[in-house]
Amino acid sequence: MNDFRDALADRLRSLPRMMPHPRAVRGIVTVAGGRLYFRLWWHLAYVLRGLGCTLPLELWHLGGSEMDVEMAKAAADLGATVIDATAHAEAHGHEPPAGGWQAKAYAMRHSGFADAMFLDADQVPARDPTYLFVDPAYLRTGAIYWPDLPPGRERKHWVPPVAWRNVGLEPQPAARPFESGQMLVNRRRHIASLDVALFLNDWSDYVYQWVYGDKDTFLLAAHLTNSTYSMPPKNPRWRSPAICQHDMSGELVFQHACQAKESIVAGSLISSLVNRRFAPDAAAALRRRLPHLADR
Repeated sequence: MNDFRDALADRLRSLPRMMPHPRAVRGIVTVAGGRLYFRLWWHLAYVLRGLGCTLPLELWHLGGSEMDVEMAKAAADLGATVIDATAHAEAHGHEPPAGGWQAKAYAMRHSGFADAMFLDADQVPARDPTYLFVDPAYLRTGAIYWPDLPPGRERKHWVPPVAWRNVGLEPQPAARPFESGQMLVNRRRHIASLDVALFLNDWSDYVYQWVYGDKDTFLLAAHLTNSTYSMPPKNPRWRSPAICQHDMSGELVFQHACQAKESIVAGSLISSLVNRRFAPDAAAALRRRLPHLADR
């Protein structure tokens, strides 16, 4: 506990105030290495392009075992820059992310986009999300985070009082917990918050004992750095197999299909998904392009 608090205090005293020059102003960031998650990302990219989204994409992964040359070429053809987080960390003297959840914070901290939208690979957008980059709430605060569903029977709180206290904050019972299947952050304005979120994920063996994975490390980091953020007023709803998230006007924008991974990559039609029509074509296109991956 004392080691963590001392390290956190050191991090807060040395927060970055400027981000490196971005490769692009706006773009979408996803962590999706390995057979299953690459296939999910392929479907996500297929949906985005099918909806008319032309934003550049970043596809982060963990090591060469998660991404072969043909996968990287196929991703590039869909407008993606493929980045090995492990190699990136080694090249820049950083601690490499320990796993997929931790890699989300790493990718957002080190993305080449000035305005970065994070989407989980099992997202099925209900519409082209590009308009969110000019939403008045985003322009005002520089960040939109989406609220989570209530915790299940195994948890009373997503962010219990001990989580706040362990990072040196008073509990914030009015703060709505985050659902990190989608995030939108202006990295110029919020590089310090992203840096603290990365720190908390670097300490995941300890921090994840009081929060559920990466999602509320971004909430704690925002409060630790006094960062402003916006959150849609409408709560998400569960429509199996997805968490349905809304924009600031209450319109459906994302369906985080967290319980449909295998169905999506199989090309199945899922009746509750607004844009289910893309799944069969995406799966067929992947079989043609990467038969060694699709047929394993």
